[in-house]
Amino acid sequence: MQLKPSQSIHRLGTFGMDEELWTERKENILLAPYEYLAQHPGKDIRGQFIAAFNVWLQVPHESLDVISSVVKLLHTASLLIDDIEDASELRRGLPVANNIFGVAQTINSANYVYFKALSELETLDNPELVKIFTSELLNLHRGQGLDLYWRDTSTCPSELEYLDMVNHKTGGLFRLAVKLMQAESATSM
Repeated sequence: MQLKPSQSIHRLGTFGMDEELWTERKENILLAPYEYLAQHPGKDIRGQFIAAFNVWLQVPHESLDVISSVVKLLHTASLLIDDIEDASELRRGLPVANNIFGVAQTINSANYVYFKALSELETLDNPELVKIFTSELLNLHRGQGLDLYWRDTSTCPSELEYLDMVNHKTGGLFRLAVKLMQAESATSM
């Protein structure tokens, strides 16, 4: 999925000339690690999940497109970070983005895409969506943070702690999708 470049930012430059500060070229530099991974898509389980839930929720087409895009952006960006955190070598049978673009550029790209996703969500003009987005991204990072901590400190969590972590981490994007869909749903579920 190709991200749209951000609006160009202009300022009054030397001798009153309009100088473009943010360009499509600069945007492409920031997005390169993301686009590298996005060009090699996975199975789109989340997209299928969203389509299935929409049978009941009947989200308007425009809203559903935005929600689907946001979930896809977040999923792909989170994979960039996950590959770094797990010291992965391959993703989808190809070298991980951070081995091509470097760790710092890949982290920055993934973080940038998180905010691009939020910006896209704001186009639906529903403040509840931003609250859901923030709450669920906090949950995702809590789950991932505990998983990393337990791995790196050789700590064995209780079964309940582990299930809670999985619910926050693995189930997070699915829960985010459903909550966003419910907030935009044409039905009262």
